[in-house]
Amino acid sequence: MASTREALIEHGALLFARHGVTGVTTRQLHEAVGARNESALHYHFGGRDGLVLEILRQHLDAIESRRARLLAGIVAEDRQGDLRALVHALAAPMAEDLSTPLGRAHLRLVAQLSHPSLAYQPPFRMADAAPAGIAVARWLHDALAGLPAPVRTERLALLRDQLISLFGLRAKLVDDAGASGGERADTELFVSNLVDVLVAGLHVEPSGDTVAVATGFAAGSEGKATGPSVIDLEVR
Repeated sequence: MASTREALIEHGALLFARHGVTGVTTRQLHEAVGARNESALHYHFGGRDGLVLEILRQHLDAIESRRARLLAGIVAEDRQGDLRALVHALAAPMAEDLSTPLGRAHLRLVAQLSHPSLAYQPPFRMADAAPAGIAVARWLHDALAGLPAPVRTERLALLRDQLISLFGLRAKLVDDAGASGGERADTELFVSNLVDVLVAGLHVEPSGDTVAVATGFAAGSEGKATGPSVIDLEVR
């Protein structure tokens, strides 16, 4: 039988995913886990924000563990410059969460809380929390070295946003439709096709218009501190 703390983490994720963090009251959380003590949430997490952070931390830990295994294969096969292998290493660990209600809740919650501006923050801020994700971000940055720097930054930011938003939307689709016999096949097709689309977007030659805009942007940014955009995958 799950402890009150574990139950709050599980039911909190499910409720937050469906109703939003601000749409769930402390009373609803306590009722969902059958807690008689109305201070249980505060006792275990210090409040609702603490619960959300713990849910996200556990989610990130699980993603990192899965991604680390994929990275070991990439290194063993010397594929650090293979765009498809790198994007797959970002997407596949997230795809595993589509198979369970709790995993889908995590994906939906991340999509709600992760702000797009975080993709433009100084690089590698999550090095301690997400070393596997950071390694992929660095390799992607190097693999796209042929692009103008502003274009590369934009494409990595778009990659982050698309992964988070599309997995969140897919999780909602599965939740709303209910489990079906074709769920596994549908997920495999979704992920493989998504990786194809994302790789194409990263790799496509920028148009003359985009290069011209990027050149002007770079000229206006001279003297400012710049760095590769980290793909801040989940929590931040």
